[in-house]
Formats: sequence, structure tokens, C-alpha cells
Amino acid sequence: MRPSHKAAATLLASLLLTGCDGLIDLAGEKFQKSYLIETCGEDDPACISAVEAQFDACHAKHKKHWDAYMAASEKEEDIQLERYSQGLYECIVDENGDPYFYYDPDA
Repeated sequence: MRPSHKAAATLLASLLLTGCDGLIDLAGEKFQKSYLIETCGEDDPACISAVEAQFDACHAKHKKHWDAYMAASEKEEDIQLERYSQGLYECIVDENGDPYFYYDPDA
């Protein structure tokens, strides 16, 4: 797991222990959106604009997978996160309808 993912997971776990479900969702959304913008890179303003414009709708479209991930047992969490990430990544597209991102669980 990448250090940034570990930090986010630790933050999310800490928030989970406090029982603030709405705050956990918000932190997860902010992390995912920031991660995608970072992945775009500074040299791709079209990608950044697409993430900013499409993220909320894409997250809402795949929220059932996010909720399943948040409620998953340790045994199931990887598959639930994979489902959410794959759907989210394929949802953010360029002007031709091609996804900016492809989810690779081994990356």
C-alpha cells in the first residue's frame, strides 16, 4: 500500500472509531478527488477540469460500492474498494468519452 493510501486509511480508520459517518465519507471523497487531480499532473489542465467537473456525479453513481467498502469486513474490503475505484476511474472521461484513468489494483 502506498504511503499516501496508508495515511488516508489511518485517517479514515480514526474517523470511523469516532462514529462520524458523514465525516468519514467526506474525507474519503476529498482524498479520492485529490488523488485523481494529483494523478492528472500540473501539465494536464483538461484532466484536472474533468475531475473537478465530474467527480461528484461519478462518486454518487458509485456510492453503493463506497458504502459497501466502508461496511466491509477486512476480508471483503479489497474487493469492495476495487469495485468502487474501477467504476469511479472509468466514469471520469475526456471530451471523446474516453476515461482519463484506468484502475490497476497492482499499481
